[in-house]
Amino acid sequence: MQNRSDDSMVTNSRDAWIVAIEGGTMLLMNFMALTGNFVMCFVIFNKPRFHTTTNLFIVCLAMCYLFAACLLMPFTAGALMAGRWPFGRVSCDIQGFVFLAFTWVTLQTLTILAASRCFRVASLPFYNKWLSLNRSFGMIITIWVLVVVVLIIPITFGTATFEFHPQRSLCSIPSSKQNQTVNITNTVITLAFYLMLTVISLVAMCTTRRHESFVRLSALLERRQRRSEIELKAIAEERKTNQVLLALITEVLLLWLPAIIFKMLEFPTHSVSSPRKIQLASTFLWFAVPVLHPITYAVLSRPFAKEVTRVLPRSSLRRNKVHAEHAI
Repeated sequence: MQNRSDDSMVTNSRDAWIVAIEGGTMLLMNFMALTGNFVMCFVIFNKPRFHTTTNLFIVCLAMCYLFAACLLMPFTAGALMAGRWPFGRVSCDIQGFVFLAFTWVTLQTLTILAASRCFRVASLPFYNKWLSLNRSFGMIITIWVLVVVVLIIPITFGTATFEFHPQRSLCSIPSSKQNQTVNITNTVITLAFYLMLTVISLVAMCTTRRHESFVRLSALLERRQRRSEIELKAIAEERKTNQVLLALITEVLLLWLPAIIFKMLEFPTHSVSSPRKIQLASTFLWFAVPVLHPITYAVLSRPFAKEVTRVLPRSSLRRNKVHAEHAI
């Protein structure tokens, strides 16, 4: 692991209040991401009503974000406070590896999730057969294994090395001629996953919108036939699920776009001439996704939000107080 002396001088010349704001904000984001995604996994795992194929992929994302909160964000916060990388070479390699794995797993999981909504609307038998809980779990395991294998091969043979970038406060593969092949390969794969997610999300959105229009039209044509309460509830739940997935995908596509653009701009000159504030902002936007994931799901999913309030200590104390009052 190496450090860039010029950039280190820039980070070490920061005022104390800037260091406090940057490091404190990252620590706060780290705490929110760790707590929110842990509570999300705990609630969904312990409530059978949430054991669906869609929630399985959402929990996979939450676990991926937990890895980011444990192995990425604390190191970045420490580097922001120290103005350099004080954790050693092994920690830098771990952060660089986990950062790429976290990115690829997230994009692939969201792509399969978007495709599953298309199949649920367009071909329900195919969805029930190939996207059951067991097969979806197998898909998730396959994604993780493939990502780890693809990333670990160049590291094992020494063709990929990680370096700390003070302007981004992240460890990544440096943009040098020595690492050009690996850098281009990783960037092309990331961009392919990003574009694939964008295209499939647009297709899924158009398919679900068309299906919702068809449902409304059929309801108008069948006014005399009253639908059962179960059917109406199922339609409302499907609509809410589509809204949740659209929000989760949109925040990833928008918040990760600046970092992807910076990575693509590195190839012509093997360096980025953008100011440190802009590059560091792209890092904060990247880590905003793990923070917003449980918040977005809780805001758009009322059943999940209700279960979260029951898990919180204050709500349990209130329930015990109410039970005690009724007993008296």
